[in-house]
Amino acid sequence: MATARTVLAIVNPKTGRRPIDHFIEPLSQEAARRGILLRVVVTTSPGEATILAQNADEHIDTIIAVGGDGTVSDIVAGVLGRPVSIAILPSGSTNMIARELGIPGTPRAAARIALGGVTRQIDVAVAGERVIVHMAGAGFDAAIMRDTSSRWKRRVRWLAYLPAGARHLNFPQFKYDGWIDGQPVSGTARLLLVAIGSSIIHPRLRLGHGIDRTDRLLDVLAFDPPSTADVTRLLWWVVAGKPERMQWTKHYRGKHIQLSSPDKVPVEFDGDYAGNLPIEVILHPEQVRVCVPAARRYRSPAISMRLPTRISSDSPSRS
Repeated sequence: MATARTVLAIVNPKTGRRPIDHFIEPLSQEAARRGILLRVVVTTSPGEATILAQNADEHIDTIIAVGGDGTVSDIVAGVLGRPVSIAILPSGSTNMIARELGIPGTPRAAARIALGGVTRQIDVAVAGERVIVHMAGAGFDAAIMRDTSSRWKRRVRWLAYLPAGARHLNFPQFKYDGWIDGQPVSGTARLLLVAIGSSIIHPRLRLGHGIDRTDRLLDVLAFDPPSTADVTRLLWWVVAGKPERMQWTKHYRGKHIQLSSPDKVPVEFDGDYAGNLPIEVILHPEQVRVCVPAARRYRSPAISMRLPTRISSDSPSRS
């Protein structure tokens, strides 16, 4: 008699407004329908998801992250280098990783993909002991993450970021310098991003052009609008879905990123406040396998021609 497939679900109860059963019940029903043995573990402390993933039994081939982007990152950190797939039941405030991958927000539909979708390989990066699956930021966005209440994120999700966003709209310009694959970079910015994914809040709100989470490169974007009015113009192009029209932007690519500043500049990793610059972000040598809808296909968008990259401004390397 064949042994039933076993899948582990790691649940972060601190994300979202819904009770745990709202997510686990449809997942359990889908597992029963497919003859899959589902094990469910609920975290009780920060970082526990990583430990649970690390200690998962060897016969478990899929771990389901029930939580937000931070939960996904924690679980990825626990499986790097192992032949384990990650699935996502999104329950966080923005769920950018799931949304960019085409995973629906309804638990029943997400459960079908978690247990019966196809897998795709995506890039991940490491910053010290932290794993980044979507984006690291310094400056404007990190100040928003730092100053947004977790309680309000659970209640009103992405709307919770608006008050802090308004307060920091004129985040002060700061100096930065560093290295990208051994080449020096420097300048001023109000926002620095080290991106694997390209969007914030919603997949249609893209901050960069040509960013591809499967291309084995990290995209570094420096935004430096001179005034509050120019910040508003920049945000308008984001909302309009035309990031290539944004001025006051530098775009680099590489695999080993080091950034520092003489100023006190906050940093976030996948939406979690993580202190201040400096940071060192390195593309992990192995990709991670993620369950996505069967119809989902990755396309590398056209590359912006206005890129001061590590080798040229009009033909960036994809090696």
